[in-house]
Amino acid sequence: LIPSPEEQRQRQLPSSRHSNPLANLTQIKLFHIVVSFAIIPFFTYRLLWIPHLIMNPTPGFWEAQVKILSFHENITSGTDVHPYCSKWYTWPWMWRPVAYFYDTALNTSEPVPLNPPLPRGMEQVVYDVHAMGNPCLWWLSTAAIILLLLVLVQRLLEGVGWKLPLTPYTGIALYLFLNWLANLLPWVRVSRCTFLYHYMGASVFSGLALAWLVDCWLSSKLPQHKSAGATVIVMVLLAFVFWLPIYLGLPLSPETYQLRMWFRSWI
Repeated sequence: LIPSPEEQRQRQLPSSRHSNPLANLTQIKLFHIVVSFAIIPFFTYRLLWIPHLIMNPTPGFWEAQVKILSFHENITSGTDVHPYCSKWYTWPWMWRPVAYFYDTALNTSEPVPLNPPLPRGMEQVVYDVHAMGNPCLWWLSTAAIILLLLVLVQRLLEGVGWKLPLTPYTGIALYLFLNWLANLLPWVRVSRCTFLYHYMGASVFSGLALAWLVDCWLSSKLPQHKSAGATVIVMVLLAFVFWLPIYLGLPLSPETYQLRMWFRSWI
């Protein structure tokens, strides 16, 4: 899945000055952490509120924060709140994407939305805008994270990180997995209605995990690894073209629309 120790020795990362990529963590001071993760974010957030407060002086900054927090604390979850609510554990599988727009017409020359809407069964053209990822890219990215987890468990059982030094490639796998987890786990305790797009932060790292694995495969000397990397790229590109109409709201026939709705939970 990732280069073997022998391949890693042959392809050392140019930026790795230490045998243990975590060695530089000991150089981080508490002051740097406070400045980078508390002071700078707070002042950046505060500055972003200036245009809003100029146009809307009341409520003030702190009162607005209290109202925002209260609003989110009082929102419940479930389809009675919003039909496209989804739980955090369904996001890696893209079980419940969000439909932003849906309308039908008799032909492509008719304006949409129609008022009143067409009776069921009369539509000839479907316009749909879905907030969903490229299914192939999404699921392969989730598979990549699972593969990285398995590799990390294997490395741990082999003693890497406690008996043996942490290699740069294992460090990359650890970085990607922990960042994916750090962006997903905070949503576990959220009780309000959440949506698939709340997974975007974590999906960045699952996508990076897939890209890194593909790069490793394409750089491998084994033809089956190169073929696997090329196959992933082709699959993602074909899937993008196939689902593009529901990203852009392009006209589809009812049959071709249903062809793209693989699961009832997507509709």
